[in-house]
Amino acid sequence: MDISKERMDEFKEIFKKEYGKEFTDAEAYEAAHNLLGFYDTLYQIHKKEVQRKYRLRKEPQGFNLTDGIYECSICRQQQPEGQIWYDKWGITCTTCRKAVQTGAVPQFVCTNRSSWYPMWQLEDKFGIKWQRARKMVREGKLKAKIVPAENGKPHEYIFLKKENSELVDPDRNNPCRKSYDRNKNKIAKVKTKEARKKAYTEWQTEQKRIKKIKTKNRFKKRF
Repeated sequence: MDISKERMDEFKEIFKKEYGKEFTDAEAYEAAHNLLGFYDTLYQIHKKEVQRKYRLRKEPQGFNLTDGIYECSICRQQQPEGQIWYDKWGITCTTCRKAVQTGAVPQFVCTNRSSWYPMWQLEDKFGIKWQRARKMVREGKLKAKIVPAENGKPHEYIFLKKENSELVDPDRNNPCRKSYDRNKNKIAKVKTKEARKKAYTEWQTEQKRIKKIKTKNRFKKRF
């Protein structure tokens, strides 16, 4: 891609003004060329994404990607052509896609990567090795959404930040902590509402039973 002398001088002037460094013509050409190449790559990615979304209108259930090797947005495993799927949840392998469809994992994990941790990140961020993590899941200390493989074994573990206080920064101003507290309060409200409803139903049942006994006793006294 050719870059005119005018554009090159303009680029050198902007760079010097912003960063205080003066480029030679060779340095400016290389930097500008790399920048244009980067934006061209972004454009091609965006263009391909627009084409997929347009195709998705005609095929709302999704379709296989057959133009290269892609990485699943959930398990991060690379899949060969024809083994990766594109739909309203983005790019997923057939195993993870099935887990989303069946509700084993929530849909937002496909697009909101910052809302959860995979198993390998527990050791990287918290020093929790996978053996300990699986034990904590069994003991109920950690809550995991599990993507099952075809053989029934776990294909991927999803640890939602809003469900796991062990993995949340104690700082109340931390977004993850706020999300966890909101979810915790929401669950508590639902449980409280259910408990009140159950107690009220039991009270009504008991009142009906007492009323029935009193009516029966009055009837006996009359005769």
